[in-house]
Amino acid sequence: MVKVIGNNTPALKTGDPEPKLAKGKARIYSNRFCPYSERALLYAAAKGFEVEIVNINLKEKPEWYFSKHPQGKVPAFERDGEIVIESSIIPDYLDDIYPSSAILPTDPYEKAKQRIMLEQAAPVTTTFFGLYAVNKDKLEGEARFAKLKAVEDALDGAEKLLKDKYFGGSTAGYADWLLFPFFERIAIFSALLDFSSPFPGDRWPALSAWWARISVHPAVAAVTQPPALHHEFIEGFLSGKPVNDIGI
Repeated sequence: MVKVIGNNTPALKTGDPEPKLAKGKARIYSNRFCPYSERALLYAAAKGFEVEIVNINLKEKPEWYFSKHPQGKVPAFERDGEIVIESSIIPDYLDDIYPSSAILPTDPYEKAKQRIMLEQAAPVTTTFFGLYAVNKDKLEGEARFAKLKAVEDALDGAEKLLKDKYFGGSTAGYADWLLFPFFERIAIFSALLDFSSPFPGDRWPALSAWWARISVHPAVAAVTQPPALHHEFIEGFLSGKPVNDIGI
């Protein structure tokens, strides 16, 4: 059962007080439109333990938040005064402190395979940033082609990696949850930028089938935002004025 509380609450900003966290309770500091935050939220939701979400305004960060993360980035996980940062580290930590719902395999070899899968698919997590440049700078011609081709090449690579229903095998696993936010944003930009080969689409049959399956997972429904809100956020972000609380 998904137990994510407060995902759609206003982002705290400069001057806002730090909310108290009760002993034994878990909290993730997040931002509703950050793909790295979404990694931690999806993992927590898939595990099913109760966690409170505190959203952070990344343009006007609360002063106290720098005691949680030295650079003021999200996500950060906190429980009983222990704080863990970095979206690739938090999932491992969650499996360690909530072992009964561990997503990573306990077998060292199988665990390594999941981490290797994530590393092999890493271009998906980096090339999508070029799509912001295509949109913001109105790139045309060779510059536009290069950015779009980099994304398509990353998708081609991920298509070859996907040999089962999920990157984790027959069920969604570690690599699936850490990759999903980036596929999600590629899909959003695919619609915005009118890709010649849209994602999801016929060019990537395995990925498209994976996308259809994982998109209806309860964890995805619990923590993601509708595409229309992403579109609005992207417009604000590219103009330098992101609106954190769209749709609240």
